Amino acid sequence: MRSITGFVILFTWVALGSHFVITAKAEESPPPEVRDTTEEPLKLQLKDVVVTSTRLPDVPVDARTLPAKVTVITAEDIRRSGAKTVQEAIQWATGIVMYDQVGNAFQQTIDLRGFNGQPVPSTSVFVDGMRVNEPDFNTVNFDLIPFDTIDRIEILPGPSAIYGKNALGGVINIITKRGGEKRQATGETLFGSFHRERYTINASGPVGKFDYYTNFGREPETGFRDESDARISRFYGRLGYQPTERTDLTLSYTYVKDHLLQAGSLPLSQAAIDPKRNFTPGDFNDNETNVVRFTGRQTLPLGFSLNANAFYRRLGQQQFTVGQSSVANNLVKTESRGGVLQAMHEADPFGRHNSLLLGGEYTRNGFGSNSLSSFTGFPGAFPGLISMNENILAFYVQDTFHLTPQLLLTGGVRHDRDQIDFMDNLLATNSGTKIFHRTNPRAGLTYLITPPASIYFNYSQGFRVPTFQELFALGPFGSNPDLKPVHSQNYEVGFKTQVGRWGEGTLALFQADARDEILFLCGDPNCGGQAANTNVDRTRRRGIEATLKARYNERLDGVVNYTFTEATFRSDLTLNPYFVGGNPFIEHVQKGDSIPMVPKHRLSVTGNYHPTPGWTVSLMGLYVGTQFNLNDEENAQPRLPGYFVLNSRLAYERPVPGGRLSGFLMVNNMLDQRYSTQGIIAPNTLTGGGLPERFIVPAPGIAIYGGLSYRFERF
Repeated sequence: MRSITGFVILFTWVALGSHFVITAKAEESPPPEVRDTTEEPLKLQLKDVVVTSTRLPDVPVDARTLPAKVTVITAEDIRRSGAKTVQEAIQWATGIVMYDQVGNAFQQTIDLRGFNGQPVPSTSVFVDGMRVNEPDFNTVNFDLIPFDTIDRIEILPGPSAIYGKNALGGVINIITKRGGEKRQATGETLFGSFHRERYTINASGPVGKFDYYTNFGREPETGFRDESDARISRFYGRLGYQPTERTDLTLSYTYVKDHLLQAGSLPLSQAAIDPKRNFTPGDFNDNETNVVRFTGRQTLPLGFSLNANAFYRRLGQQQFTVGQSSVANNLVKTESRGGVLQAMHEADPFGRHNSLLLGGEYTRNGFGSNSLSSFTGFPGAFPGLISMNENILAFYVQDTFHLTPQLLLTGGVRHDRDQIDFMDNLLATNSGTKIFHRTNPRAGLTYLITPPASIYFNYSQGFRVPTFQELFALGPFGSNPDLKPVHSQNYEVGFKTQVGRWGEGTLALFQADARDEILFLCGDPNCGGQAANTNVDRTRRRGIEATLKARYNERLDGVVNYTFTEATFRSDLTLNPYFVGGNPFIEHVQKGDSIPMVPKHRLSVTGNYHPTPGWTVSLMGLYVGTQFNLNDEENAQPRLPGYFVLNSRLAYERPVPGGRLSGFLMVNNMLDQRYSTQGIIAPNTLTGGGLPERFIVPAPGIAIYGGLSYRFERF
């Protein structure tokens, strides 16, 4: 291992010393901006996948030249899958860790490569270059992303020098639509099980040197479980301006308002009787967000280009939670503002192509919370009034240099400075300030064996900053202002190839060694001291990711994705996950124990059959293996069972006067399997006498959906 590490570090310094990293330009690349285009007919030849490999969209590259496994999901892929949320759209990809822990279909947790979203997610999510992870728990409100406006989703597993902190698992980069070369207006409807409805209307097109895209959608649902309703209204508008071929400016506005009820988890004994039951009814989230984004790109002489974005985001929330012995009401206000400035230069020194990228990023987050909680057995109510300001400043450099026409050297580095100022307005002794600095390198090699095939190796480092909740907010009841950032060392080797005219495949082997992960540990082996958030020594994630895409002919195509993940603790520790009868429940975790909520096996298979022009019949199957429940880090309890879900979809599309008409009929979980995506061990104080019991979040049974869409193009 030391020799491998030394080898990687050597290449890192070679790359940095020469100032060269990762945007090898594909021949005849399409323009960097993403445009809303009409659907193209199926082609036998599979297209080269082109991805955005820079922090802000710039010159796209051929995925085979990147030293990483990258998954790209287009708007057409989303449409054909029948996905209704971002989580459903990416659930078929490799490396995904996904489960529902609150009992609402719009709020499923997503993480990558063996990180399980606990205690906070380790995946960063960006929308048009803006980070959308919340500053309190690094969570992502996927319900606040206008789903119908997504043009493509890029999943970039593993830390990346250009995307920065809190991406130990990787990055999900979402790019939205903009106006195309033709004017169009589209209306869509969806109806189905659990009173699911969706109404959307969008319009886009050019007006001289301007282009526009607007979308409005409304989506209500009563939910599979009792009191799991959802009501979501979304508006998105984007205006583009290209005064010359060298200048491209856009301004967008997003507004989302929703009301989400949460059915929560259910004791296994109760779920066996009625999986739709709400064990502690009353939980809900109210969200209202406004987002303004500006982006600009300017092509300069001598191979230079300048790219920038600026954003303002405001989020108001009410979080009402009913526990077995508590009730909490929390009013939250979050404001974020900032931007990224990025310069790129492409040249051919010594007859070898080189792409150099330099960038800087600044973000300021403001967070305020006014809460009131009550607990059974304790008189009165407990107020909370806290605020937090966070200032993030970062600089990064990337470069890709063609050592030979077939061999590409990739290297990059990013430095982050993160300052957190926390204020407890009711108990000043909890207040504090922390400043974190971290420099993370990345290096990789790509060798093009043949034009359609390549092998690669990369090494990278990542880090996660402790949240202000972990540092300060709980005071003496678990917070720890001396926490260190989590950091990781990551290794990946892979192979990509296109097989003739019928298929393409990718294979990746990865390992991530993390140190100083944050868990709630006992103060001593017998848990006699006060438990608190503590850095643990070592953990490890390693695995295999494989993808095969094939198109047998114009009528039959499919995709197979398989992930094997082994996530383990690499040191002994003592945990205090909960209390039983006022006494701490102690877990003695040993080296080699599995990290909960990470299935070892995950397999998805999608097949599409096109019997005649316009018709598509699809089958989509997902198998997820067994996994340990949360709060069972010592692996002493029965596992959460694995499950297999089979979906089907029938779609038809044809040209009609004035445009195109399409419709679909979809059946989810057509085998009506009873399963759960999440499990947790916790005391059951309502019906179990306070003893620990397995709680689960039941998933929906069979569900049927249908919809129509009309696209008007002639005006």
